[in-house]
Amino acid sequence: MIVAEKTFLRVSIKELPPMKVAAYRIVSSTPESDAANYMMELIQKKKLIFDELRKFGVDIPVSETYHTKGLRGYEYWVCLPDNIKNVIGATLKFIPKRNYAVLRIEIPDEKPFCAISKGWLELHSWIETSEYKQALQDPNMYTCCPSFGANYSLLY
Repeated sequence: MIVAEKTFLRVSIKELPPMKVAAYRIVSSTPESDAANYMMELIQKKKLIFDELRKFGVDIPVSETYHTKGLRGYEYWVCLPDNIKNVIGATLKFIPKRNYAVLRIEIPDEKPFCAISKGWLELHSWIETSEYKQALQDPNMYTCCPSFGANYSLLY
């Protein structure tokens, strides 16, 4: 177990099943909430209950110009049921079954985003010292953050 000040962390390996997701990319100063709000509207138009669907977020790189303006890139995924063939306004992606390092973060009431950022650093540090390798070279392999409380990093 990895322990950080006021944040309790546990790393485990988890195989995620194949998933069909609606994906939306955005660059903004608050990309997580902007993307989630956008996707919630799209999903509700499909008469699906947004809160019941599994969601993931993926940081995406931005240009140095955007970065210096305080903008960040983010791709938000919502797992779709088999009967949904598309979501207009989002990109349909098929994510294959993969192994992930999972870091569970018990987030304190104060400064949750600090705990999540620290968790990402701890997770990557753990991967560097483990027998696992992070999958970086394959563009179909992702590092994900599925909602507050857990960080996932793809392994191979």
